[in-house]
Amino acid sequence: MKSKPEFKTFGAGLQDLFACEDGTVVRTADDWRRRREELKRSLQAHCYGTMPPAPAAPPRVVQVQPPLGVRGAPSASLSRHVTHPFADSDYGLLFDVYMPAGDSAQGPHPTILCGDGCWQRVTAEYVELVTGRGYALCVFDRTTTVPDFMFRGDRSEGAPFVPARDSVLERRHPELDFGAIAAWAWGFSRIMDAIEQLGSLDASRVAVCGHSRGGKASLLAGAFDERFALVFTNGSGSGGSGSWLFQAQGAEPLATIVRAFPTWFSARFASYADAEGTLPFDSHFLKALCAPRPVVASDALGDLWANPAGACVTHAAARKVYEFLGGRPEHAAMHFRNGGHGHLIDDWTAMLDYCDAHHFGKPIPWDPLYTPFDIA
Repeated sequence: MKSKPEFKTFGAGLQDLFACEDGTVVRTADDWRRRREELKRSLQAHCYGTMPPAPAAPPRVVQVQPPLGVRGAPSASLSRHVTHPFADSDYGLLFDVYMPAGDSAQGPHPTILCGDGCWQRVTAEYVELVTGRGYALCVFDRTTTVPDFMFRGDRSEGAPFVPARDSVLERRHPELDFGAIAAWAWGFSRIMDAIEQLGSLDASRVAVCGHSRGGKASLLAGAFDERFALVFTNGSGSGGSGSWLFQAQGAEPLATIVRAFPTWFSARFASYADAEGTLPFDSHFLKALCAPRPVVASDALGDLWANPAGACVTHAAARKVYEFLGGRPEHAAMHFRNGGHGHLIDDWTAMLDYCDAHHFGKPIPWDPLYTPFDIA
């Protein structure tokens, strides 16, 4: 039996994805392309800040000697690379590629791109799972674009917050107001630039994924960079898959996240603290921007902070765009498990199940349209 969430709602409901800013209604694919740019502008103007642009020249990708890597994964071989996104700079992003070995070593391989190398969540068990099913696993530390949390000056209570915009990316674009989530999303795209140069990886079949704050970044990356074939976000909550306008009991409020992690967003976003009803967007914008490419949101039923019930509301709204563009409803999929906040082996297995279905036509052993919540 489905549970009926008790939502704290703000405003009149979700914004209409098909209502253009000039009052016209989206009726054609060309109309949607124009509307899509409006959604991107709104997200940047009010929440994440302006996304840094892609470098003009292709990156310089260098293979370096890897460490021992993840032990105990006999089905994988490891190579380590550095991609230098700026032609005039030695600044580089380090990424590891785990490849299937043995009989499944024929490439180019469909690839899972994960930015959570900063959390060291990829153990031998995960490498074995991914490569054992014929996928390459590409892992990088998204915080090498900008740190997770950075500011300067007096940190005492009541003191003014002053961001320390001193990363390479921020010094290169001092005119832009992007927060860390946008910078991390930019990092995903720069690794994608490098993947396009590696013949062993199939750049047309790259799935982007992340957990929690990394899931916020993977969703934003997939929304803004259409090269990603599939978009996965796990336990991403506020600023990710969860809803700002439909907050179930226990969900993280907007005021809490902007006060705890102000550098994740544009400085302007703090003005919406305790004023969610004035927001001109919600996470259905992000999910609709992924269409018609699959977007899969995974949540744990005990992770109330991530607002899985609210995520169902925005996912249902975005699914209408998939239907409009001729996609199947299951291209906007959701996966739930019992338990709490984490990116567990069950979550990774579900992701690979979905990839198998999308790439190879295999049946999905779980219902991508199932929701445990009655949100009607």
